[in-house]
Amino acid sequence: MTDENKVPEEIIGTNTEKKTNTRKRRNYKPRNTTRSSQNQNIFKKSNIKIIPLGGLHEVGKNITVFEYEDEIIVVDCGISFPEDDMLGIDLVIPDVTYLIKNQEKIKGMIITHGHEDHIGGIPYFLKQLNVPIYATRLAAGLISNKLEEHKLLRSTEMYIVNQGDTIKLGNNFKIEFIRSSHSIPDSVMLAITTPSGTILHTGDFKVDYTPIDGQRMDFGRIAELGNKGILAL
Repeated sequence: MTDENKVPEEIIGTNTEKKTNTRKRRNYKPRNTTRSSQNQNIFKKSNIKIIPLGGLHEVGKNITVFEYEDEIIVVDCGISFPEDDMLGIDLVIPDVTYLIKNQEKIKGMIITHGHEDHIGGIPYFLKQLNVPIYATRLAAGLISNKLEEHKLLRSTEMYIVNQGDTIKLGNNFKIEFIRSSHSIPDSVMLAITTPSGTILHTGDFKVDYTPIDGQRMDFGRIAELGNKGILAL
């Protein structure tokens, strides 16, 4: 075989030893997969943040923040009543400093029911942050009385929702109002759907198969959501 007909060494693929030697001679390096891994991480979904600003390890003052990327929704805003050692204190309200710092992210406040430990802090909240409120008819009526007392009724944006309704807030939150039963009528659980998954926020509830108003908790819908998969309860 003459030199011009000789097969170039770099394309010979039948001899394993020859390939190995060729790689050594050419200082062969394995393909870098780092960039591929980085590309996969680009499309990874963000985490959902669940931040209780009250109501955790205490009775009353219920308020929970759900944050996904640059959007926030707030669930409930209650008060708690003073302990015996809180002399001169009439009521205790949540510390919403975190929300004040992130007020441009807030898309709305959702109310589960009309008890004081879930709605009592709303007027004090609205004096610092004016956000739209979504509540069932009874809870909205009780909230309106408080807002009128604090001269906030005209400046507050409030929407009445029904059990079974679904609303969308921002680009990342879909909230379904599920019929619940409690010691106050018109109570709801919340199925909060986000890109990270669905959170079921129960609010306060009592499993009652014979409620006085005949409106039983929607067990079927809760089971349906459970079969689809719940991120957190």
